[in-house]
Amino acid sequence: MSAHAACVPVEVFGTFILHPADRSAWPSSDQFLDWPSAAGAGVRRRLLRGCRSGREIFRDSSDADVLFLGSSLVRAGIDPGTVEQALSAHLGRPAKVQVLALNWQGLDLQYFLLRDYLAHHHAGLIVWNMPVPGSRNLEPHVEAFRWIRFGEYSDALAGLSWRYRMAIYADMVLGAPRETLSHLRPNLLGSKEVGARIVPEPLGYYGAKFVPEPVDTVPMPTVEQTYEDAPYRRVTAAGKPLDAYEQHFARLILELAKQAHTEVVLIHIPIDTERGMDTMPERGKWDEFLHTSAPMIGTTSADLFRGVSADEVPNYYRDQHLNANGMTLFTRGVTPAILKAYDTRDAHDHQ
Repeated sequence: MSAHAACVPVEVFGTFILHPADRSAWPSSDQFLDWPSAAGAGVRRRLLRGCRSGREIFRDSSDADVLFLGSSLVRAGIDPGTVEQALSAHLGRPAKVQVLALNWQGLDLQYFLLRDYLAHHHAGLIVWNMPVPGSRNLEPHVEAFRWIRFGEYSDALAGLSWRYRMAIYADMVLGAPRETLSHLRPNLLGSKEVGARIVPEPLGYYGAKFVPEPVDTVPMPTVEQTYEDAPYRRVTAAGKPLDAYEQHFARLILELAKQAHTEVVLIHIPIDTERGMDTMPERGKWDEFLHTSAPMIGTTSADLFRGVSADEVPNYYRDQHLNANGMTLFTRGVTPAILKAYDTRDAHDHQ
């Protein structure tokens, strides 16, 4: 496991809502970085987990060679330290790997957070995990009231239906009292709470006892098994396709990366219900659905656990998420493909 500990989830104060005419009263960008109860962008940054520090990723002015983007599946499945060490050795210089990994699926939050990051940083490569089959967001992110504010990135809402716009407005209204309160009395979070780190704990499958596995003895999948260009022969469409709200923000993420001159690759992280499958179920053939030629990194469950008995596969999960065993195994398995994607990132166009 890497020493790059995840971040403690802390209490945040919702959104900061002001009429556009009052924009001069809003906190500055610098205050967003340092004020624990700051609005919008500051709140989104503290929702981060899986990074060295929920605020460090934004306070660090250096650019990322590789930036992982996705849900908690990324936080549980990717050890950035392992990737960073391998990339540093590959490049012959210190490399920087960052993770924007969030609780709950939500392409809207991923877009807002990525836009925050790319406003002040560049990423050499974005490795993006799409929502898994079985997840579906028919409305804004479950915690949108904590991080979205009136007037911010309003251009991103253009094209959404009236129904979705009203839902987002409701989140703005819901978050307003808590954010107002944070401006009327001192912030109750000290540096100890905000800067605390979580030490990853070994967890067994759905509460079972954790069983450490000797992952060093498990055969690793080949690069041919973990990297492929579109069309993806090992990807099968499963579950319901992205709805209109999800499509909207998925395409905005690709457009945002294009504007930042950053290449995107997709990554599939096998979940527990894929046990034994020799395909990678996704909610669509992304090359067709999103009109992208982004390569796909990942591995089927059958390839990842080829040297593991069926009875031992649960020892690599804590639920839908990989546990400490699974993170180590998966990260080692896909790191060569990530290095290949980094080397060939100019060879494809994601739009």
